[in-house]
Amino acid sequence: MIYEMFKKNALKSPNKEIIIENEKFTFGELLKKVERKKLNFYPYTHIAVFLENSTEFIELLLLASKYHLTLIPFANKNIDFKKFDIEYIFDGKFKKYKEYTPKKSGYIIVSTSGSTSSPKPIVLTEDIKLKRIDIAKKTYNLSSDDTILVSTPMHHSLALRGVLMSLVLGAKLVLLKNFKSDKFLKTIEKEKVTFTFAVSNQLEIIKDKLKNYNISSLKSLVSTSYALNPDTKKELLKYTNVYECYGTSEIGCVTQLSPKDIKIHPNSVGKALDGCEIKIKDGEILVKSPWKFKEYYKMKEETNNAFEDNFFKTGDLGEIIDGYLYYKGRKKDIIKSGGITIYPIDIEKELKKVKGVKEVAVIGIEDEYFGEAIVAIIEGEAKKEDLINASKNLAPYQRPMEYIFERLPRNEMGKVQKFKLKEKYKNLNLGKKLKGFL
Repeated sequence: MIYEMFKKNALKSPNKEIIIENEKFTFGELLKKVERKKLNFYPYTHIAVFLENSTEFIELLLLASKYHLTLIPFANKNIDFKKFDIEYIFDGKFKKYKEYTPKKSGYIIVSTSGSTSSPKPIVLTEDIKLKRIDIAKKTYNLSSDDTILVSTPMHHSLALRGVLMSLVLGAKLVLLKNFKSDKFLKTIEKEKVTFTFAVSNQLEIIKDKLKNYNISSLKSLVSTSYALNPDTKKELLKYTNVYECYGTSEIGCVTQLSPKDIKIHPNSVGKALDGCEIKIKDGEILVKSPWKFKEYYKMKEETNNAFEDNFFKTGDLGEIIDGYLYYKGRKKDIIKSGGITIYPIDIEKELKKVKGVKEVAVIGIEDEYFGEAIVAIIEGEAKKEDLINASKNLAPYQRPMEYIFERLPRNEMGKVQKFKLKEKYKNLNLGKKLKGFL
């Protein structure tokens, strides 16, 4: 399906450009490359991909569609990925990957981010990818006249959606091999980019540099992956139309917060898109999505447990007010201290206001006295006394018991991996140290 749609666009507009860093070629040239190549891995139907953002990766996306194969993208060898992640997904040394399957599992198998636990393999069919492209097309009014910028790694579903969107719509594609704030903004200016998805972490980085570039060509800038700071949303709105969407790799984007909505509901992540249903059960966000994933590969029990009455259990916490969804953090992030439920995101928002704080991660460490002790890990040059003063704006039970300064561990999408911090500081035992002062 995807290959045929691309071929139609390439024949109609053979001079449409694809730009990858300093490399430039056309839809027509790409079609000729793909037409010349044949893939025959019989009896195997699954192909593991270890490539950076590249021409070859784009070719494989089209060839997989043409020859009905399943791609399994992994982090490029130059990115610090662990063999454990691969073995976890494919049952050790690609045992599951190598076995013959008469019918392919899907079009692409991507991994969950693994920010709070081990990654799971998500099966996405061509039909699912096309539905996600179609809703984006309608929501952001996209067409073949657009220039789409992709700046995240293609082994994640967000970048794959952006690349496939260009091929399916017949829009000019600009693909970065990696994200750097100045390169990102310079590319928008130079190539007259009209649309891009970006993860919230990228937008926090570029907000103070926008004044140095002309990004007036940008019609839509969509923030995703993690709730964006309300002040950042307002700052970005001075330069372009900012949208925010909430979703996961399993369910795609399921909400939209428009530029107009941001001014009225800056702390929200938006209203449900047409066709989606969102409800809250015991604080958790549950979603019914027309473009949900097919399954977790070879994980039938986990797939079944991920749903309740056809609603996907996101593992995220939130609330709905007047139809708008408010994200409150990961379910696994909740801290229970002194018998009180505490949401780290509330603490993080306050500490991020402190001068010198680049990023902050608040975690709960198992503690014999408190149940869980609140610890704030700070990335940046902030002073501890400023952080302590800022915490006075929080309720006493929300205030961190320890401040640690270090570079935060992140995955390739920039998400902080809190589970690594929890493991690192699991023996901190703050309660024992502080008990004598209580």
